[in-house]
Amino acid sequence: MVDYQHMGQIIRELRESRELSQEGLAKQLSETANTVSRWETGTYRPSATQLESLARFFDISITTFFPGMERQELIPTALLSATRGLKPEDLAEVIKYAEFRKARSRLKKSKKGVKDHGD
Repeated sequence: MVDYQHMGQIIRELRESRELSQEGLAKQLSETANTVSRWETGTYRPSATQLESLARFFDISITTFFPGMERQELIPTALLSATRGLKPEDLAEVIKYAEFRKARSRLKKSKKGVKDHGD
């Protein structure tokens, strides 16, 4: 299951570390301050796309929002072969996309009430 209280706490800590108000963060993400407030309290559940926007804004891995979902440092052989020769910024985009898909899958499982075993 996704722990939205924990997720909200992380969002708040990241926002405060940048000395941003809820309104300031909302403006950066094209959201409302009320939405940011409700994410932080766990009242609203951010979508995978919103989490991706937060991760990109704070320059962190989207997996930061999911306890126990550590970022994979080892790339399987198939991905290594497919990404060989990419510029570092392109490789970073591939990794961010894979993390986005994994986070989106976890969110979908949570909505369906499927118990998550860490993917």
